[in-house]
Amino acid sequence: MTLALSIVGGLLLIAMVRILFLLCTHKRLREATQKMEKQVLAQHNQILFVKQDSNAWRVEIQRMFDAFRAEYAKRLEESEQRHQQIQQLAAKPLAAPKPPPSPPAAFIIAAVKEDSVAPLPALTIS
Repeated sequence: MTLALSIVGGLLLIAMVRILFLLCTHKRLREATQKMEKQVLAQHNQILFVKQDSNAWRVEIQRMFDAFRAEYAKRLEESEQRHQQIQQLAAKPLAAPKPPPSPPAAFIIAAVKEDSVAPLPALTIS
């Protein structure tokens, strides 16, 4: 009976020591779990910040693209209007050229006087 009692007492002591080791391990795991939860919360906050930042960037790029598209749509429309105007001008028949207006009489008389040049004396070759 002493032998059985000592075996049971030894097993009880081993069980108590094992319980103490398990409590220490449980404490370490609980601390590690708390650290992991803090890291998860920090990463979640970082992910939310990055998502908000990327959404803001996407909105800004979309706004710039819309402005770019509107500007070039306006330029394209103006270019098409100029092209149509050029085609309309090219399609119109050309009118016969008008004769130049006649100059005033005083101008004609002055021009005739200027055009008349006195003859040069003949050169004598000896």
